[in-house]
Order: sequence, then structure tokens, then C-alpha cells
Amino acid sequence: MPADTKALQVEGLRAGYGKLEILLGTDLAVGPGEFISLMGPNGAGKSTLLKTIFGMTAITAGSVSWNGERISGLRPRDILRRGVAYVPQGRCNFPLMSVDENLDMASFAFPGGKRGDRDFVFDLFPILRDRRRHPAGYLSGGEQQMLEMGMAMLLRPRLLLIDEPSVGLAPQAIQQVFAEILRINAGGCTVVLVEQNTRKAMEVSGRVAVLRLGQVIWTGPPAAITHAQLGSLFMTGRLDMAPGTSAPPTV
Repeated sequence: MPADTKALQVEGLRAGYGKLEILLGTDLAVGPGEFISLMGPNGAGKSTLLKTIFGMTAITAGSVSWNGERISGLRPRDILRRGVAYVPQGRCNFPLMSVDENLDMASFAFPGGKRGDRDFVFDLFPILRDRRRHPAGYLSGGEQQMLEMGMAMLLRPRLLLIDEPSVGLAPQAIQQVFAEILRINAGGCTVVLVEQNTRKAMEVSGRVAVLRLGQVIWTGPPAAITHAQLGSLFMTGRLDMAPGTSAPPTV
């Protein structure tokens, strides 16, 4: 990727939890408006990478830059104010509070008490407008995931980090959530996704980055790699090729 097309730049990143390092020299470049999915076996460092980009883990080496500005070392709220938002895995809303009240809570990080662009959120997720007076805990799993994304989209971020949005959702809800993620990306927002449903992630993303043992070991378009080869990368870190085929490109 040419240097002038990098929006998110991760270089030599080492990070983890206390004395336990999970990322062991991770490199990743993401272009503006790109949709990239992070894949890999359990414990590879996918979720840790998202948390580290968002300032939630301790960095021991390396750096994270966003649009040419180094953001590693900043607090999450300061990273949020630079146009980077994070949707964590699981349900992180306030279940006894209404949709409107949850959006109010998400607004507290904004400077000057700004309530965020609520109409923009309701235009993205019309079901939330219909449910705005309902307690979040009464929403369906898919609706709660949309609320999580809506809380992240209040400030119209230019980079959205999403961790495992399909966990616990029915197939129809998964389709609905991913349709909304694609719509967010189509609006110009760069998306970095961690997703256990690799087939769905490969269907919607423009590029895949495979992590193993805390490092990115392969990147490329989904069409350049089969699920069998993906499994080989997960298990061994190598691509097992059929006779007469060539290795997919590393970007």
C-alpha cells in the first residue's frame, strides 16, 4: 500500500495485559474508506489489536498513527475525539435505560456536553428511532448490536473498530447487522472488523488480515485465499497449496 494512502498505520506494535504480551511486533496499514477483517485463531491478538488502537491496553513498543498523527499513548476519549470509535464484543449498553438514555450516556465523552448527531444515528438505524423509549435490555440481540454501533456513531467517526458483532445473534439478525456495517462503510467510514464468522466477514470485507501469535502473517483480498488455505494459516502459519496453484499475494 503506497505511503500516501495509509489512514491507519500500526508499526511494530507490542502490547498486552500487565506482563503478558499478546501483540508481538504487529504491523498493519489500512487505507481511507477501506473495510478490512482481522482473522486468526483464538488468542492470536485480534481483539487486543482493536483495544490497543483505541488506547485500552499498555503499549511496550511500536506505534499507532491515524491520518498521520500518532495516537498511541492517548486516552480512549481523546482517540474518540479524533474520529476513532470502538464497538466492543458483547452487550455493553445499560439494559434498564432507554435507547435515548443510552445515547445520552455515550455522549458524555464528547467535548462541551455535545449530544452527538442523534438524527444521523436514527437515519442509520431506523429501528432505534422506533424503540427510542424502550429499555435497551428489552431489544432483540440484533437491535442491541445496532444500539452499540449507534452509540459509537454519534460523533460520525471516520474509523470504526468492531469486535465480533455477530456473537449470539440469529442468522437473520446477522444479515441485518452486516448490512448496516456495509452502509456505514459505504458512507466513507473506514472499518476494521474482528469476526468469528469468517465466511460472512470474507463476503463483506475488501481485504483480510490474518493474525497468528501476535503478528499479521498475511493480508490480501478475500478472493485470493480459500477457506482451506485460511485454516492452514490459522493452524500452521503456512499456506498449504494444491498442486499447480500459486500462493495468494501478500499485500
